[in-house]
Amino acid sequence: MSYQIIGNTVVEWEDDTPLAFSITGEVGPKDRRVSKTVEFDFTDLRKGFAEEFLEALKKHFIECVNRLSLTSIDTDVKNIQSLLLKMTKLENFEEPIAVIDEAFLLCLGAEKSNFNATQLQRLKSVFTANPQSSLFQNGLTASDFPTHTDKRGLRGRRIDNILAVALTRASVAHILNVCDNAYINGLMDIRHYSFVYLAFSVFARPNSYRQIRVDDLVVTSSGQYFINIVASKTGEAIPSQITYGINERVGVLLAKQRQNVVETYGHLVAPEDVHKLALFPYRRLIEGGSQWLSSYANENYGMYSSGPQFAKSFPTAIKQRFFNDDEGIDLHGKTLRHTMGTLLAQAGSSSTTIQAALKHATPDVAHAYVDIAFHGMMEELSEAMRPAFEEHLPALLNLNFVSQDDAIPMEKQIQSFDAITGKLETTGECGKSIACENAPMVCYACPRFIPCLDADHSINLRIAEQGVEEMRARGKPFQHLVDRATNAKNHIFIVMNAIELHRQTMEGAQQ
Repeated sequence: MSYQIIGNTVVEWEDDTPLAFSITGEVGPKDRRVSKTVEFDFTDLRKGFAEEFLEALKKHFIECVNRLSLTSIDTDVKNIQSLLLKMTKLENFEEPIAVIDEAFLLCLGAEKSNFNATQLQRLKSVFTANPQSSLFQNGLTASDFPTHTDKRGLRGRRIDNILAVALTRASVAHILNVCDNAYINGLMDIRHYSFVYLAFSVFARPNSYRQIRVDDLVVTSSGQYFINIVASKTGEAIPSQITYGINERVGVLLAKQRQNVVETYGHLVAPEDVHKLALFPYRRLIEGGSQWLSSYANENYGMYSSGPQFAKSFPTAIKQRFFNDDEGIDLHGKTLRHTMGTLLAQAGSSSTTIQAALKHATPDVAHAYVDIAFHGMMEELSEAMRPAFEEHLPALLNLNFVSQDDAIPMEKQIQSFDAITGKLETTGECGKSIACENAPMVCYACPRFIPCLDADHSINLRIAEQGVEEMRARGKPFQHLVDRATNAKNHIFIVMNAIELHRQTMEGAQQ
């Protein structure tokens, strides 16, 4: 056995199979670093590539541990290995390839329809990271590497990708309606139900959700709920924790889930370690229930081993069980984040605010959300005017949020009455000429509604929830009223989450 140590990372391989190697390092935030191992095997590339080339390829990825996370290295290896295997199968070279040269790149360019854009881009990234590597012939430049050309451009592709998966506000309300009914009827358990509401509150990635511990849910003495979540894919070598404020409804559901986890899996860990249990743990236990079936879960307090594994047991499982394929419903991280990005943009958030709210490493995707909102709300602008409007777009769009201190005409004010305190509060502005008689309960589903950032929208959420309970207690003849009240409740919930994300981001920017 041979090994190489780079900082806190260990690379190992058997002497008789040097192209099969593993990289073991620590991942996670500072206070909860855990060991992770990723394995690679370039042996099958010997059919088309020389031994010295494969050794150089191995060396390149080993050196990457100084600047990339293990997950990123794993992704890069899979893309490069897939590209090289496809090149081998094309049988365009009589001798094993010893170096990537102009001939190789010309052949790759001629056959690029057989490769996806990510594979081509990853190969180019390997070159730009180390142009002097023995993997490449001297004299090559980044422009020599073929990529897929698209007249839409990168921004256009981003917009298309977002529109392909982002959910409308009505779709989100439908998802919550279905989950509400499933939970009430005993078809959905608390772990899936609480996850759905958390997912539509913070819009994190599966790899972040899987790392939440039971003590990451915090309740202040004033009854306010917060959840600490490990950041994922933010460009940080050691991920930080982000604290999100969540509304009472979500906090209560997560508290129930926490109690369920402690009662169900608390016996699997030492009493002093119960607080480290995963809030959404791996479920399968060995016969007798004395430990988890997964060795990773046993070593990490019930945590799933990866983001994809978590996604399989939560968003994918929920979709498969409760939604039909033809509904176009998806609960994965990318879909949820694109959904909230477009909702924030439509509500008036600037690209900077959206980037901060969704914790994007760069503003590129956030700009695409704003573009979508821009073209959706201002389709009639001429091409000559558009550049000027795009330059000042964030300021224009922020007019779609109002404050209670703003001068809102009386006929356009959306008033909400708090029966607990007896207070009449302005919760928004009607974008039409006059507020309709069904305000405020129908406002949250209306695209013309301009909510107040500083209003207590939980007033209307409580009213809607009470309406659901009252109509449900009356039996089946009132089911249509139950559905109407449930739909109103979930639209309020969606708008409240968008406001909370926007408000927290703006407060953070001012500090």
